[in-house]
Amino acid sequence: MRKMKYVSLILLLLSGCLFLAGCMEKKEQEATQEVTAGKELNVNSQEELIFAMNVDSSASEVFLESAWMNRSKFWGSLIFQGLLIAEGNISNVRPDLCEEYIISPDGTKYVFLLREDVYWHDGERLTPEDVVWSIESSMRAGQVNGYIQKGLKNIVGTSEFQSGATDSLRGITVEGNAITIELTKKDSQFLTSIAQLAILPKHCLEDVPAEEINNAEFWKQPIGSGPYKVEVANNGKEVVFLANENYTGKIPSIKKIKYMILENPETDEFDFAMTSDPTTVNKFMNDPKYEVKKTSNLYYRYLFFNLDGRSGERAELLQDNKVRQALVMALDREEILKSVYGEAAVYIDGGIPASDSWYISKEEMGLGYQPELAKQLLVENGFDFDETIVLTRYHEDDMSIKLLQEIAAYWNAIGIKTSIEPIDASQTDKLWKDTDWYDVGLKNLSAVDYSEWYYEYSTDNTLWNVVLNRASFDFIIDALGNTSMAKEKNLLYYEIQQMESLLVYKVPICMLPQYVIYNKEHIQIPEIDFPNMWFYFDIDIEDWKFVE
Repeated sequence: MRKMKYVSLILLLLSGCLFLAGCMEKKEQEATQEVTAGKELNVNSQEELIFAMNVDSSASEVFLESAWMNRSKFWGSLIFQGLLIAEGNISNVRPDLCEEYIISPDGTKYVFLLREDVYWHDGERLTPEDVVWSIESSMRAGQVNGYIQKGLKNIVGTSEFQSGATDSLRGITVEGNAITIELTKKDSQFLTSIAQLAILPKHCLEDVPAEEINNAEFWKQPIGSGPYKVEVANNGKEVVFLANENYTGKIPSIKKIKYMILENPETDEFDFAMTSDPTTVNKFMNDPKYEVKKTSNLYYRYLFFNLDGRSGERAELLQDNKVRQALVMALDREEILKSVYGEAAVYIDGGIPASDSWYISKEEMGLGYQPELAKQLLVENGFDFDETIVLTRYHEDDMSIKLLQEIAAYWNAIGIKTSIEPIDASQTDKLWKDTDWYDVGLKNLSAVDYSEWYYEYSTDNTLWNVVLNRASFDFIIDALGNTSMAKEKNLLYYEIQQMESLLVYKVPICMLPQYVIYNKEHIQIPEIDFPNMWFYFDIDIEDWKFVE
C-alpha cells in the first residue's frame, strides 16, 4: 500500500508523464539485518580492522576532510549515505537513501522517494529537509568536488540561488517524502553526480555558513547515517568507528574499524591501505601476507599557475601566457617522472593520455623540452629574473617533495629563483582563500572521466574562480556535456586541448595508478573490482569478514 501511495503521488506531481527508471532491488535488508535498533554491540578489541594512514609515509595525522570535497577515501563510505549509491564502476547507480527514483521521459525531472526509516547517528530522523539543505548548501560551500558541482549546476534556479538573488532553489520541491529535482536540460551525468553527494545532517550544520562548512568542528566527529559511526573523535593519531546499531541495512560483521597513523609502517601490521607510491606497492607485492590490487582510476598530478599572482609588484609575474609557455619548455617532464616515479607513472601532456586517438601532443604546439628557447622567451617577454617563484604543495609524501624539488632544479638551471613553501594537508583551503603568497601549486585530481580535467576550466569551478579566472572554456565544456557521440566528443576534446596548450593554465605532469593493499591473512574481502577509491561507491562493507 505504501509503495502504491508513493507512485500515485508522483504520477499526480508530474501529470502522468514519468516512467520508472530506478526501481531497484534492495539488498535483502530486512532478511539479513543482524542488529536491531538499540541492541548493544559486542566489540572485541582484538577483532578490529586497522586502516593505515601512512603506509607510504604520506600522512602525518588522521584528517577527516569535508565529505563534499573528497567523499570517500574509504571512511566516507563508512559514515555517510547519498540519495543513490554507485556500483563498482561508478557510472551505474541504485537507490541508497531513497526507495526508488523516477525520471521524466525528457530526462529533465527526477523524483526521489526518500526512505522513512533512516536515522542519523545521534538518533534524529533523516528527512527530506536534510536532502534539500545538503544540495543547496553544497552549491554555496567553499570546497565541493568538481564532479558534484558539474552535476548540480543544471538544476533550475541555480544561478539565482548562487548569486544570492533567491534563498532557495526553485528547481527542488518536496511533497511528503517525494523530492522532485528539475533540470534546465537533460544531463546524462546527473545521477552519477548526485550519487557522490553525501547527505549531511541539517540540524548539526545549519548554523555554519555554507562557505565555512568544510572547516566546521563537525568534521572532528562527523555524524552520518551509514553503517558505521565515529566512536572516538579525531585526535590527529586515530579515529575509531563502530558499527551503527541503528543502520537500516545489513549490519557489518566487522564491528570496529580504526583509522590510524602507524608509528612504524615498515614493521607495524595493518589490514587495509591505499597508495600510489610505487616503492610501497612493490614492497607489499613481495609480502605473502598482503594482497595488492590496482584500481581503475584517473589520478592526475599537475601544476597550476596562480594567475591572480602575489600581491604588490608581483601581480603580473605569470600573466603573460608566453612566460607560462617558457616555464613549461624549461621542464623535461619525462625525465623528471623517471627520476621520481621510475616506470610507475604515466606521462601526459594534457587531460587525455597519448594512447587515446583524439590526443594532441604539446610538441605540435612547440612546448617540448627546449631550455635555451625557454630562457630566450622569458627575456623577450620581460620576465624579472630577480623575482622568486614560490611553489607549494599540500602532500607530505616523499614523492611530492622530490617532484617539486626536481621542477625547481630545472627552473634554477635557466636562472629562475625558486622557493618551496608547503602547506599542511588540513589547510588546503588556503590555496583558495589566501592566494597572495604562492605562484605555482602542485595539485592532484581524482576523476571519473576525462571531462573532469577540463571541467576545472569552467567558470563555476572553484579552481577557475579563484586562481585562474581568465579566458572561458565554458562553450566547449557545455558542448561536451550535451553530446554522447564519440566522434563529436573527440573533435571537442581536440579543440579544448589546443586551447589548453596555447593558454597554459595547468601543466600536466603524469597519471598515477592507485592501489589498495590488504592483509589477506586477517580479513576476507568479497570479489570487488576496486574503482576510483576517491569516490563513493558500494564497497560491500557488510560482507567484509575476519579470517577464522
